Amino acid sequence: MNQLSEKQPTEDELYPICYVVADDDPEELFLMRTALQQQERPLPIREFYDGQHVIDYLHQNSAIREDEDTHWLLVLDMQMPRLNGLETIKAIRKNPDWDTIPILLFTDEQDQALIYEAIASGANGCVTKPVQLEDYRQLFDDFFKPYLRDPQ
Repeated sequence: MNQLSEKQPTEDELYPICYVVADDDPEELFLMRTALQQQERPLPIREFYDGQHVIDYLHQNSAIREDEDTHWLLVLDMQMPRLNGLETIKAIRKNPDWDTIPILLFTDEQDQALIYEAIASGANGCVTKPVQLEDYRQLFDDFFKPYLRDPQ
């Protein structure tokens, strides 16, 4: 029998919505995690170090959910091993079940061509990485607020 089908979902796997954050830099992950935990509506956070782990997580988590709601708010770094941010976005958007997942892509570069390509590939936003915790906090507030409905 398939290992995945035997796995019982944990409480936060069935939480209505969570942040999925991918960055190969532990310091950046720490800043993002801290900013997300300080949001007006804190949510569970799943952290990964590359895009392939994000794709694997989405496949696994999708298999235990029966609805088609948006359950993830993604924050991806552009430069990651295995699958970079752009490749991860393209892989996500190939799956029609994931076409409404909000994706915010961070980059260290201010390359307009890269930003246009990210948006054309399916990112909902592409910005240069902030350096201060408060900047992350404000950016996450502004970007994710439209996707967060009040809990019922």
